[in-house]
Amino acid sequence: MIYIQYFGPLATELGTRAETLPWNNGGTTETLLTVLRSRNERWKKALAEEKIFKLVVEKRICHDLVNIPDGAEVAILPPVTGG
Repeated sequence: MIYIQYFGPLATELGTRAETLPWNNGGTTETLLTVLRSRNERWKKALAEEKIFKLVVEKRICHDLVNIPDGAEVAILPPVTGG
């Protein structure tokens, strides 16, 4: 099981701020995105490959493919702007 948090407009678009997801065999950040995108068109659109967002696993921002162990906390951050 992993715990996922969604932030900002992404949480609004997906209709949830957090959830737990069965994750018995583990997987990577890409595995997680594939699972989430396969839910329905809303999830596929919100987490589209061309969108820029960050995944955080156990409070570490992922810049590359990262393994997500069972029991991990994951956050998905939408793009931010500012100056």
